[in-house]
Amino acid sequence: MSTRSMENTDSRQETAELSEAASPAAAEPAAAPLQRVEAEAARLDQERPAPHESPADRALVDAFFQATTAGLAVIDRDLRVVRLNQALADINGIPLEAHLGRTIPELLPEMSDAIVANLRRVLETGEAFTAEVTGTTRASERPRSWLVNYAPVRANGGPVMGVGTIVLDITERKQTEDRLQEEGETLELLNRAGKQLAAELDLEKLVQAVTDAATRLSGAQFGAFFYNVTNAEGKSYMLYTISGVPREHFSGLAMPRNTDVFAPTFNGEGVVRLDDVTKDPRYGNNARYRGMPKGHLPVVSYLAVPVVSRSGHVIGGLFFGHSERGVFTERAEKLVVGLAAQAAIAMDNAHLFRKAQQLIQALERSNNELDRFAYVASHDLKAPLRAIANLSQWIEDDLVDKATPETRRYMDLLRSRVVRLEALIDGILRYSRAGRLRDKPEIVDVQKLLEDVVALLTVPAGASIEVAIGMPTLLAERIPLEQVFLNLIGNALKYAERPDARVDVRGRALGDLWEFSVKDNGPGIDPRYHGKVWEIFQTLNARDNIEGTGIGLAIVQKIVLSKGGRAWVESEQGAGATFFFTWPRMETDGGLGMR
Repeated sequence: MSTRSMENTDSRQETAELSEAASPAAAEPAAAPLQRVEAEAARLDQERPAPHESPADRALVDAFFQATTAGLAVIDRDLRVVRLNQALADINGIPLEAHLGRTIPELLPEMSDAIVANLRRVLETGEAFTAEVTGTTRASERPRSWLVNYAPVRANGGPVMGVGTIVLDITERKQTEDRLQEEGETLELLNRAGKQLAAELDLEKLVQAVTDAATRLSGAQFGAFFYNVTNAEGKSYMLYTISGVPREHFSGLAMPRNTDVFAPTFNGEGVVRLDDVTKDPRYGNNARYRGMPKGHLPVVSYLAVPVVSRSGHVIGGLFFGHSERGVFTERAEKLVVGLAAQAAIAMDNAHLFRKAQQLIQALERSNNELDRFAYVASHDLKAPLRAIANLSQWIEDDLVDKATPETRRYMDLLRSRVVRLEALIDGILRYSRAGRLRDKPEIVDVQKLLEDVVALLTVPAGASIEVAIGMPTLLAERIPLEQVFLNLIGNALKYAERPDARVDVRGRALGDLWEFSVKDNGPGIDPRYHGKVWEIFQTLNARDNIEGTGIGLAIVQKIVLSKGGRAWVESEQGAGATFFFTWPRMETDGGLGMR
């Protein structure tokens, strides 16, 4: 094995040259070292006990020695080769006979330091070990790797007389391991970069982070991102970010035009990687510069990677340059392609996030305007109603001696209608705000909340409200949940139509939700109207019989839906009704249930 290439020569001439180099004196015959090795081998054979070894056994060992694909050798204490097989001779690129009697420094001068150190370690310690050796041999100009086992050779358990070596070529395995390690490192880099990109929802910061990361991973001197947006003439693209150099380097230049080199990235033609862009036939074909404009940073190595959205649209392109030739490797291309794929997803998400934020802001503006309108409308509508109520009272007071019972009944009816209209206006105001006004979620003991709700209600004599034991503790907005229970329990009492009205409130866990029910023993609801009862202003009883606005259940539905739950009713005519709704165990500030 050698770390440099040597010319192959005729084996006889090579043997003679190596023999001459190994001679302690120029006058010593060329065959003397070989004779010494043969004598040493004979002595080792004589000292080795082999009471049961027959000529057939020795022939079998010799056959194995030569047939194995692993390189085998025996080295004496003078570091001379005593014996080796053809496999090792082929590895070294030196004829088998030319090895015998020669030292390792004579045979493998470039790698001898490491090999000699390993051999001496065995000779001194008497312990076997395995080491990896890398270098070049006459058989291969490219570096190769071998796994070498060094073992002591003893006679009759005596002192170490030499070293036996087993040499395995592991070049292909090492290359595979290196490729796997490189792929692993690539995936790790992309994974780390992907996590950073996924966490960034600010589009401007995201695009700059992508450009910076890709420039660093590719080894470019500078990189840039261009959106796939041309000017009015469709001739030049818009530079968005720059990395590796100050933006001033490009501020005085016109934007890149739709040239033969630049445009393919935006046309769905894939990656462009050039060792020397100036040698590419597409370079310099377009006016006005016929190449790089004056003042442009020097570009020889060129890499361009499209950033393609999930829909297949080319969002833009990442472009990289270097003043030296052949800088961008296949690995660099893979890294940038992987990063571009992650960037496309992150940019799509950032676009969606930006649109969502814009919609949220627009919705907030609309809600604020609606709140202002509802407040103003409520105030403006209530003012004349109060005036009507006051006027009716004044008229009745002025006619105190002349008013007939029928006149008083009309005045009472007028004032009751005013009260109903005021309640309707208040209900509309509450409905417009239901599910939109947010409070910070807090720990809510539903058992205690229901006790407070019952205390707020006027329970008729003979009626009862039973709340089941074991209600949960939720992380929720207290007021909306309280509103829901107030409306449902209040409605159950209002529409019971019997003196012994009974309302049962229960709850049970359903995964990440809790299901609550409010059951009454009232007249029930025809299944045909199970959907209608949730609509605003809808009542199943004449308002002159039971005072109501038809807004309560609509508010319940709106609040529950805003929390990610649902509300429904189960009932038959004449068999009472049970109103159900679900509520998240835990609410985020946005109102969606989660755990």
